[in-house]
Amino acid sequence: MPQLRVATFNIAGGHQPDVAAINRLFTAENLDIIGVQEIDRQTIRNPGDMPAQIASANYHFEFAKAIDLMGGEYGIAIFSRRPLHQVYIHSYTVYGEERRVFQHGVYDVADSQLSVYNTHLSFETPALRQQQVAELLDAVKADPVPHKVILGDFNMDQDHVEWDSLGPDLHRVNGDHEWYDTFTWRDATMKVYAIDNIIVTPNVRVAHTKIATQILSDHQMLETELDWT
Repeated sequence: MPQLRVATFNIAGGHQPDVAAINRLFTAENLDIIGVQEIDRQTIRNPGDMPAQIASANYHFEFAKAIDLMGGEYGIAIFSRRPLHQVYIHSYTVYGEERRVFQHGVYDVADSQLSVYNTHLSFETPALRQQQVAELLDAVKADPVPHKVILGDFNMDQDHVEWDSLGPDLHRVNGDHEWYDTFTWRDATMKVYAIDNIIVTPNVRVAHTKIATQILSDHQMLETELDWT
């Protein structure tokens, strides 16, 4: 039976996060796959190669640029114990102030495969996010790999009902049984704070969900264990 520990974490690149501490967190939590949002590459505010620094010797990574920023790039990344394959990046056709993307890759484990998605949706309006979710779900439904996970900061901050746009056939780690307020700061424009999530297809089981309590970002890392037959 394949068994993996996965997580999603918005590291708030604008706050110059401690990349070594993030790597230690991933390693200490024994994570196999992590979807990261708000990560820089060679920007003025973070002049190094943040994905490579976070990966260090422990992880492989796939970076997806959303926008050019401060002389470098800004986007999302998937970190994994083993290299991903069938990797691609999809740019959403609709977005707000910043272009947004999702990335995909396939992870081989125990004679099986897990299709891994990572995304960061727009913050401006629920209507905009619903259109992005529709594009993401089109890719998920067309994906021939049977077992799938979606990691991300979905920015669904106006009402928990926003999550209904994912439809009834996917399981939400954050919200199906308990809501985890993963955004730790307070913002007058936000009405709910459970905005980060791990979404799985019904043939994937989840267990041992937790929030990592280290203060390394304005988000907390959401993690869980996956297994399937």
